[in-house]
Amino acid sequence: MPAAAARSRGSDKPAVATRTTAARTEPSTRDRILDVAQRRFIEQGYDGTSLREIADDLGFTKAALYYHFQTKEQIFEALVEPADLLINGLFERLEAATTVDEWGAALFWVIDQMHDHFDFFRLMQRNRTVLEHFDRTQGYLSSHGEMHKRFEQTVMDLSPDIAERIRLVTSIAAVTGFDDWAPTILLESDRDDIVEGLKEVVRTILGLPKPRRR
Repeated sequence: MPAAAARSRGSDKPAVATRTTAARTEPSTRDRILDVAQRRFIEQGYDGTSLREIADDLGFTKAALYYHFQTKEQIFEALVEPADLLINGLFERLEAATTVDEWGAALFWVIDQMHDHFDFFRLMQRNRTVLEHFDRTQGYLSSHGEMHKRFEQTVMDLSPDIAERIRLVTSIAAVTGFDDWAPTILLESDRDDIVEGLKEVVRTILGLPKPRRR
């Protein structure tokens, strides 16, 4: 994901890498397949899309498509792979944070990922049931239980103060819970408004100063 990472300890790592970050004059055949499949999965849903439709959109035979992906499941797995990368990128930044400012910078980083990879979030929202099925049957996404333990330990390590811990937890809940509680608002609103609004909420919760106007 091409957004510049917020400058905090550990946040100078590159943004989450997805196929959309690769600067290619001519996309590879694999990328073209994924682009078409993503569009179909967003518009029609995973269950409403066939391999034949994807192949037809590309002017391929199904045999040519099979050379890159043998099943529709493999295509979907490739498309949602950035989910774990995004989660791990966020946790690396949160765990590296030693101040509330750095915690906020980690959240600003993930908000920027939402902006720059909006179609990825649209794909996940449109196919949430399918994604949950993949998680249950293949353990594709990171374990929620383990994530919660990891997060709680990170909060406790950063601050012993209960009031500050509440602010840390509430700030990440405001960001990561937005697509769960208000997916339509997320997907139908102007993405710049969403990003600036979420960042302002994080600043308010954490008591961070507003950015200086240039």
